[in-house]
Amino acid sequence: MHTTKRSYNTAQILLHWVIAALIIFNYFVSDGMGRAFRQHLDDNNAGYNLVSSLHAYVGLAIIALVVIRIIVRFMSKKTKTASTNLFDRVSRIVHECLYLLMFLVPVFGAISWYLGIHFMGDVHEIAMNIMMTLVLLHAAAALFHQYVLKDGTLLKMFGQK
Repeated sequence: MHTTKRSYNTAQILLHWVIAALIIFNYFVSDGMGRAFRQHLDDNNAGYNLVSSLHAYVGLAIIALVVIRIIVRFMSKKTKTASTNLFDRVSRIVHECLYLLMFLVPVFGAISWYLGIHFMGDVHEIAMNIMMTLVLLHAAAALFHQYVLKDGTLLKMFGQK
């Protein structure tokens, strides 16, 4: 398997873990958001509680942090490799999809919540489930690199290599 000698700077590492923590947090506090959203659409103040407000604000923070992460990524030095390896191609596609979904999932949620478009709430939920599937694939690949290939890829995101 092809390995790249790319290490991540502190900003990239910090943004990776902060965004990951916020996404995981929002995923686990999303229970009840459907009810809160319906109440919100009915203009019923019962839809406003700490969890639904926090979920919405964390989503907005994720949008901002993902934009910053993309800017940092493009400004950071990186080694480009043109690999024909299937695993490298899949990895690149999964990463690009993750970046896209990390941005679009909270955007869809914000559109549904702040513009009151019910359909976008469904899109938000479906996109979130797709993103979480890719997150699990991403985590599994990181563990595969660490414990099977033993190539140090996972350690790079902890700033150790």
